[in-house]
Amino acid sequence: MFIHTVRSRIANIHLLESGSGVVIVDAGFGNAAPLVLRTLDQLGYSPRDVRLIFLTHAHIDHVGSAAELRRLTGAPISLHRADVAKARAGKHNMPTGRGASGKILEHAFNGLRLKFRYEAFEPDVLFDDGQTLCEFGLDARVVHTPGHTLGSLSLVLEHGAMVIGDAVINQIRVGMPLYGEAPALAYDSARKILGMRPRILYSGHGEAFAGDALARYFELKGLTTTVSGAN
Repeated sequence: MFIHTVRSRIANIHLLESGSGVVIVDAGFGNAAPLVLRTLDQLGYSPRDVRLIFLTHAHIDHVGSAAELRRLTGAPISLHRADVAKARAGKHNMPTGRGASGKILEHAFNGLRLKFRYEAFEPDVLFDDGQTLCEFGLDARVVHTPGHTLGSLSLVLEHGAMVIGDAVINQIRVGMPLYGEAPALAYDSARKILGMRPRILYSGHGEAFAGDALARYFELKGLTTTVSGAN
């Protein structure tokens, strides 16, 4: 399996290449489809070689081109059920901010009652923790990693690789996103990822990074690595 990263402005789209075709992980902003198709062509694939559009969560920078990519490739869209309402509405507000900067932007944006809007869609497949993508030609296991959104999902791949959406990001440095629907759950999901001892992590933002970098983040912040409620 090979992982190719496509940049959609500040967000990453990952193309997971296997012997059975390609799984697209996340769909970028609303103008990302042509870039994805060009990259597929450069890799020697046609749009019909796409087996699945796997969405880690329903925020505009990850689902903006989902509906268009489905039309162009014929591939189904998958999501976690907790994020379906946002997908059907085609919009979401600014989630809860983390830290002073996040709080200021959250209150400023939501105070104006602004929404992030994208083309609404109905997912074809709903995934939850422990399911696999074998049906779509990829040896990968789904992990529910809620917090950034309640329906956030990650993928465990071969050779210690994981694709984690915005569970943890690498903008400037490795750390937690500036926003999230459930901050306590977000930290537990990061702990869950760390407990899987990944070799390399592919995030929705920034460069891929080593699992050790996530461990160092917890150490620097003085955070426990025990999931809340665990024995």
